[in-house]
Amino acid sequence: MKNLILCIVVSVCSFCKAQIGSDKDWAIIGAILCTRIEATSMGNKAFLSIGPKIPINENNYVSLRGHFNWWDLHGRKFIVIPELDYFRKIASFEKYNPIVTSLYTGSGVSPYTISPKFGVTFYKFFTAEMGYNWEFEKYKHFPMKGFRFSIGANFVF
Repeated sequence: MKNLILCIVVSVCSFCKAQIGSDKDWAIIGAILCTRIEATSMGNKAFLSIGPKIPINENNYVSLRGHFNWWDLHGRKFIVIPELDYFRKIASFEKYNPIVTSLYTGSGVSPYTISPKFGVTFYKFFTAEMGYNWEFEKYKHFPMKGFRFSIGANFVF
């Protein structure tokens, strides 16, 4: 059974590569599939944040993520708050420090807030990010103004 699954996966991958064509197209698809999964704290609320982190070049990234919550509201109402982020790597320590690999700064905008942020990347995979939400429109369920913190992982496929 394992051999059959392996053969099917290899065949599908090679057929997909034949349909797409060049390695440049694969690089574009790989960039789109780079996913960030984070636990984000905004004030006294917690969110599961998921979305792609798309590289523009070596030091600049754009991210579109959704902050999901279904446990902080009465009746377990499911809410999603979209956020568009821009990040710029300001320092890289990959050659000198295997633990802290880079520092980055950026900002995000959602339908309710603007958030400047500062982050640290650990082991090229884990991130810790902090910032502040300035609320320009009241969110109907709870206030989103204040300090924010997130810790997460970047998955590259």
